[in-house]
Amino acid sequence: MISTWQKRRSEFNHDWLKNRYLPALAKWVNILDDRVEDQAFQKEFPRTILNQWLEYGPQGHLLAERFESEMSPRVLLERYPLSRLPGPTRDWLGPLVHELWLSRYPVRQWVADTVAAADAANTAYGLLRDSIASRANSTVEELRPLRSSFTRFQGLCQGLARTIEEFPKPLII
Repeated sequence: MISTWQKRRSEFNHDWLKNRYLPALAKWVNILDDRVEDQAFQKEFPRTILNQWLEYGPQGHLLAERFESEMSPRVLLERYPLSRLPGPTRDWLGPLVHELWLSRYPVRQWVADTVAAADAANTAYGLLRDSIASRANSTVEELRPLRSSFTRFQGLCQGLARTIEEFPKPLII
């Protein structure tokens, strides 16, 4: 049974970030380098595709923030058959299992690393968006001087994807 957290992680990291957004960023950098030509993409990318970050980007931060509470093995006490345990037993067993999990795995480090990566990518996106807004038409020629900003943002997005991959896939106890 896949948890809702794992489903959200897959939708964000695999479906959107790694399979749609990062390839689009890579194509854009190739366009800036004159290695690829795609007139429709050149018009669409700075106005719409890049700005998908506003909708999807914050999900990386939310995934990290919710990992500990949603993926702790104490959630198993809410599911059958453990949900049949007496309330007083679940009251002490839940915190015990959670603390044991925290002592065995670098849960809080995984969270901190992902929050930091999400914040860094978000900051880079904001700077890039401000730089684009200061240009009149957002044509390739006007945006070519921002190549290093695009590649920096691309690298930070790749870093975010890597930190999200560090979270374990199965529930570990």
